[in-house]
Amino acid sequence: MRKMNEEVFRRTLLTGLLAFAVLTACQPTGHPDVKVGLPLPGFALTDLDGNEIASDSLLGSPVVLNFWATWCGPCLKEIPVLQAIEREGLAKVIAISVDEDPELVPPFVERHGMEYKVLIGDPEIFERYNGVAIPYTLILDSDLKILRMTKGLVSMRAIERDLRRAAPAS
Repeated sequence: MRKMNEEVFRRTLLTGLLAFAVLTACQPTGHPDVKVGLPLPGFALTDLDGNEIASDSLLGSPVVLNFWATWCGPCLKEIPVLQAIEREGLAKVIAISVDEDPELVPPFVERHGMEYKVLIGDPEIFERYNGVAIPYTLILDSDLKILRMTKGLVSMRAIERDLRRAAPAS
């Protein structure tokens, strides 16, 4: 009887711990207004030259907002796509580094020829914008309304499609 009670206790405890883990993992940690169709909540971050860049300064053209880190292999693979978007004038590309050591960012940017605007962020801002894994990209229209949120690699084709949908009819 005692052995059966211990087994029931163990199963109950395990079930409770599992339920707690699932509920905790499912709790939103970011901003509740970071959703497709809503305006991007504001931010103010520093670029590599020490200038503060506020999100409202990005109004007026589409934006590709990309969260990345120097240690992220898939982020490295996205650089050519982001470069092409910036170079072709399809959108402003803003890359927010979530590296814990901001000293790593400038040499990485230079070494990889990242010609788009890079801002120094941190894991906290990443979480605030509902980031879970990097790379993480938000496609914004010219009013900074969120068109798409992509966790993982982005493709040129997908970004072009999203930007075309956002373009005003002519």
